[in-house]
Amino acid sequence: MGAENNQGYQSCVAYNETCKEKWFNDEAPVHRVKLDGFHIDIYEVTQKDFKRVMEKNPSEFKGSSRPVENVTWFDAKEYCRQLGKRLPTEAEWERAARGESNSVFPWGDKAGSEKANFCDAQCDKGWKVDQFNDGYSNTAPVGSFPPNSYGLFDMAGNVYEWVSDWHDEDYYRISPKENPRGPKSGKKKVMRGGSWINYATGVRPADRTDSKPNARMDFVGFRCAR
Repeated sequence: MGAENNQGYQSCVAYNETCKEKWFNDEAPVHRVKLDGFHIDIYEVTQKDFKRVMEKNPSEFKGSSRPVENVTWFDAKEYCRQLGKRLPTEAEWERAARGESNSVFPWGDKAGSEKANFCDAQCDKGWKVDQFNDGYSNTAPVGSFPPNSYGLFDMAGNVYEWVSDWHDEDYYRISPKENPRGPKSGKKKVMRGGSWINYATGVRPADRTDSKPNARMDFVGFRCAR
């Protein structure tokens, strides 16, 4: 689990010269954890399914088969609860995202715009999102890109995914070796997987991002586990 911070930094500077190594300090150190078996959704939660359960669709980019976004962490947790599920832990999410590989990306060590919905080399530094090689200027219908080796779709790109853990930059240094569940408290929750607004560095399985749990963003969704 995790990555040494030069991995994220080197991936970042390929697209953005203002990158800083400290942005990736929370990915280190690389460490092993043991997890109990778990199930995780094959797809990100769609707007159709979210509306069926929660009777609302807060998404900015409407489409029944697109991932729901603009959802808070609390929204995501409640949706999963109503289905008898839960949000995955950060460690579970990373295990699922990596699949049977420990490469930089789930598919290998080189980014490829045909592999996931993210802001590729054609996306300029002004964050114009109308020149993607993958053909999508924002979210794509779930399952539009190839699955990873576990048969899971969109674990890289499309929308960030809320997980259950609070964020702590230094947590990996004290993380339990079995079934880590994150700090007991905090101010921000972890989001994983990168999204349509991110360059390739953000869609690496090791990338960690955080936000306040009551935030709503048009590039953040989720999937459930049990």
